[in-house]
Amino acid sequence: MKLIFKALVLLSFFSLQLLHAQQKALTVEDIFKSRQYALKSLSGVHWLPDGKAFLFTQKKEKRIVKHEVETGEESAWLELEDIVDPHTGKALKLFSYQLSKDGQKILFKTDAKRVWRRYDEARFLVYDLRKKQIKAVFNDSTRVRHAKLSPDGQWVGFVFENNIYVQNLEDNAIRQITHDGSQVILNGKFDWVYEEEFGQSDGWRWSPDSRKIAFWRIDQSNEPTFSWTEFDGKYGSVKTIHYPKAGDANAIVKIGVYHLKNEKTVWMDLGQETDIYIPRILWTSDPQTLAIQRLNRLQNQLELLLADVADGRTQVVLTDEDSCWVDVRNDLQFLKTRKQFIWTSERDGYRHIYLYDLNGRLIKQLTRGQWEVTRVLGVDEQKGSVYFTANKGNTIENHIFSIALDGSNLKQLDNESGTHRALFSPDWKYFIDTYSSAHQPPVQVLKTADGKAVRTLLENKLEIFEDVQLAFPEFLTFKTSDGVSLNARIIKPVDFDPQKEYPVLIYGYGGPGSQLVRNAWGRNILWYTLLTQKGYIIFTVDNRGTGGRGKAFKNLAYGDIGKYALKDHIEAAKYLAKLPYVDESRIGIWGWSGGGYLTLMCMTKGAEYFKTGIAVAPVADFRLYDTIWTERYMGLPQTNQAGYDSTSVLTYVDRYKGGLLIVHGASDDNVHMQNTMQVIKQLQLQGKQFRLMIYPGLNHSLQGPGAHYHLYKMMTDFIVENL
Repeated sequence: MKLIFKALVLLSFFSLQLLHAQQKALTVEDIFKSRQYALKSLSGVHWLPDGKAFLFTQKKEKRIVKHEVETGEESAWLELEDIVDPHTGKALKLFSYQLSKDGQKILFKTDAKRVWRRYDEARFLVYDLRKKQIKAVFNDSTRVRHAKLSPDGQWVGFVFENNIYVQNLEDNAIRQITHDGSQVILNGKFDWVYEEEFGQSDGWRWSPDSRKIAFWRIDQSNEPTFSWTEFDGKYGSVKTIHYPKAGDANAIVKIGVYHLKNEKTVWMDLGQETDIYIPRILWTSDPQTLAIQRLNRLQNQLELLLADVADGRTQVVLTDEDSCWVDVRNDLQFLKTRKQFIWTSERDGYRHIYLYDLNGRLIKQLTRGQWEVTRVLGVDEQKGSVYFTANKGNTIENHIFSIALDGSNLKQLDNESGTHRALFSPDWKYFIDTYSSAHQPPVQVLKTADGKAVRTLLENKLEIFEDVQLAFPEFLTFKTSDGVSLNARIIKPVDFDPQKEYPVLIYGYGGPGSQLVRNAWGRNILWYTLLTQKGYIIFTVDNRGTGGRGKAFKNLAYGDIGKYALKDHIEAAKYLAKLPYVDESRIGIWGWSGGGYLTLMCMTKGAEYFKTGIAVAPVADFRLYDTIWTERYMGLPQTNQAGYDSTSVLTYVDRYKGGLLIVHGASDDNVHMQNTMQVIKQLQLQGKQFRLMIYPGLNHSLQGPGAHYHLYKMMTDFIVENL
């Protein structure tokens, strides 16, 4: 029997080795030049107003498809080839679309042009489903921005040359409602820093009764500019944008409400202080009342104002404060049948849901505990339920929940481990649950409001990777030398041998409130598998200051962003060095943007622990980054010089030992290439060797033909050669 057992063990071992030998050796070309491992998803999903069906796009087939909720029947709802673009005279090329509130009109977006991160500039067309007629917004050939149908479907509004216009869809008459738009005055759109750091580019809102428009007016007159060179053509050119850096002057913001009936604009009273932010406005259920969120320059006090749009008078009904900073969210929801609103706050140490009346009196804290609400999805007032997502039960996962408006009956609406998001129907009877995990590519399931699965809409199966054995992450925690438990993940080769020693590549970011260690499908799983096939282990840790673990944990980043980000990645290197299967002399790190900054810190201030680093689009000194993001976590340079000095890579260049590759896009509007140039100048002055790759004409994400293939091929070769 012993001989048989040994024979079976040997057979199993050799079978496993044969399986590994049969697995395809991945190449960078497989990952970035082919579509063989591309995942599927439902795109362009919109619920119809009655909630009985939803739409999605099939761009290859050039159609919009309707999915019936009860039967699952799918049919072509609109054949795009039958719709002629009046500008081109050819079939419409769809970029995206919006539905009118009654579902009888469609606003098509086509010929879209990228502006910073978003494809905001485009031609828009309104298609009347009843009349089967199409009308151009503004005119057939001109691109505009932020076009939106009015709730009653009678108007379309848009922004052109920094002014707001409305177009009557009955007679096509166009009315200009602001007139002072210029290179420095922006109406209905944002300057660079507002768009980037408050996460929105559309700067105007229809009122619920379609009779008013609320909008931001941004005056950039005092805002500094930044310029860079574009290298195309014979002489090149210079690009200049308004970009306030930490401690400098911001734009002045006003909120106006235009009344279509009397063609007058009323300005809302925002107080005497102008050095403030207005990150959000939202119409209440009453079309006479606008909600305005006002944030102080230090971003540690967020106030909710209710404004009477007839005369502009405002009153503060709620104030949220923090010793470090207050995060701005999109969770504010005004109830339609009650004079109440939903608000989220971290005031008890974790982000939770609160119910207030319109005078700002707290009615009930609906959720509580040592877990975080990640997003409020909405309120079914008829049923009395609030729907939201949260990391309750597991800080590295995200699940869908409901709770009653009295704080009772908390219920999780999904059963699958991983990371979930939901899109509810207008009647709150169904939702589409999109989820994934580290071992499961994205799946989309139609469910009833109580979480019961109706049918799977789309499932990505691991079979598409059948010719390559993926290296999946394992999740773990480890304790730092000062006793703090940190979340981490490790990806080992599929033929991992604990008797061998492996080099480790750490992927890091570490910025305040961020979270990399999640039980979700990994975007770079194929590239990391390729690296494990070459004998590397991949490791990631969420350092102190990152998100998902409460405000006190997150606040540790305040005043010196680099302190715990670096400290805990050094702790990770020490932890890895103690593992018997890690070669402690071959630990490297790479990251992008904030992760590029972290890499530079590790290769300078932490050079003792890291052999190799790749810094993509890195910040070098946060005095060179924008006001809103930087001051939120660092305060003002004028009052925190020590913190800015401590967190600057330039302070530690003399400690650099070698092994660094720096990558930057020459047209990076976000983290300017200036950062890289200041670092390499110091490296050169000190006679220190490094490698550099510049991508002319490319921005922060290095989006361009063949760019990601070139980047990842270069990084792969650099890792093999240097780690």
